[in-house]
Amino acid sequence: MAQDKIVVEILENIGGKENIKEVAHCMTRLRIKVCDSSQVNQEKLKKIKGVLGLVLKGEQYQIVIGPNVSQVYNTLNEVIGIIPEKDSKKTISEGKQNSIAKILDTIAGIFNPIVPALAGAGLIKAILALLVASKFLSADSETYIILNTISDGVFSFLPFMLAYSAAKIFKMNTYVAVAIAGAMLHPNFINLIQQGLTKISFIGIPMSLIQYNGSVFPIVLTIWFASYIEKGVDKITPKALKIILVPALTILFAAPIALIIIGPIAQMLGNYIAGGASILFERGGIFAGLIYGGIYSFMVVTGLHHGMVPVLVDGITRYGFNYISPVSGSSNMAQAGSAFGVWLKAKDKDLKAVAATATISALTGVTEPAIYGVNLRLKKPFLCAAIGGAAGGGFAAYFQCKAFAMGGPSFLTLPMFIGEGGHVGLVAIAFTIAFIVSAIATYIVGFEEEVTADSHANL
Repeated sequence: MAQDKIVVEILENIGGKENIKEVAHCMTRLRIKVCDSSQVNQEKLKKIKGVLGLVLKGEQYQIVIGPNVSQVYNTLNEVIGIIPEKDSKKTISEGKQNSIAKILDTIAGIFNPIVPALAGAGLIKAILALLVASKFLSADSETYIILNTISDGVFSFLPFMLAYSAAKIFKMNTYVAVAIAGAMLHPNFINLIQQGLTKISFIGIPMSLIQYNGSVFPIVLTIWFASYIEKGVDKITPKALKIILVPALTILFAAPIALIIIGPIAQMLGNYIAGGASILFERGGIFAGLIYGGIYSFMVVTGLHHGMVPVLVDGITRYGFNYISPVSGSSNMAQAGSAFGVWLKAKDKDLKAVAATATISALTGVTEPAIYGVNLRLKKPFLCAAIGGAAGGGFAAYFQCKAFAMGGPSFLTLPMFIGEGGHVGLVAIAFTIAFIVSAIATYIVGFEEEVTADSHANL
């Protein structure tokens, strides 16, 4: 099988299974943390047939595979078995990341595992909106109520998933983290809010009543703080009492501090960030779209786009929409357009085949085969995609197009833009503009095919 050969070659050039500290995957990338980066042969990894690219983030090697990454991941797990816990103090590459890289890796580590649930629920909401808009289903029907409740579940109880995911990243007991989230989301507080109360007191200390259902920043910062409490309590607790005292004291100290201090401050921070993003596109209009649409592909390559995930999630849960997805979607379709331009212009049959596959993949929202397999390697098409992304993004921002659900924006997921003032038709036009502009620009500007002689052979 193809993935077996890929796995064998990856292991050969990553330093063997003994050098693997941790392995995971997102939608298109195999993410491997190693113990000793000096054993990794980056150049040979890039040349493995089936590998579209390699992105280095601190101690993590992100091997771009494409849509079949889960198959490669499963095969790799079968080969290496369970990876034993490695002492982080002995990890040679530990601590070499700068602060920004660490923050981005943390955000990615927390949000990437829950993105499929958010995207799945978002797609259900989008389909429901389409059914209601086309009069196939009434918003008052019991069927709609049930399906809408199902799709809302992930957003209403998002803090539980974030608590679990954040606990794994911050290395604390996941179930203690979920218990703290449960305290913050307890119905007793919601009932008090519904009674009109805004504040209560805890041992004489005033506490603001806030509904944390669907919130993002409060729970993430709370679990980060709780992880330090847990570690501190663990150090001073006798071994015989750890199983009882450590979780009890962690919850006892972390939950009140979260409710009194961290939660309200983080909620305010979330308000400013989400509000700022909305104001940027409402007031910045076409210029905001031009800039963001033009640089988004560069953000993907550098990993900076992970920093936008909390903003997107918070915007959807807080306001019910965001202005960013129509613009980032335009950038995605621009990558498809550039790959299509390569297909039109290329004379090499292998390159044309790769470009055709990458175009189709990008049109469905999976852009990494187009980015790493075609456009970035040829350089000029990638720059042309930035032009197309700016054109489509500017159009989408000018008309203040909105997304009402989470998901990878593409022609395939247009239902996520259906909603009041969503302008789904205008989003489709923005995507089309991005695709056409980048395709034409790529065809006119051209590229040097000979530089890909080794590169596209990998695919």
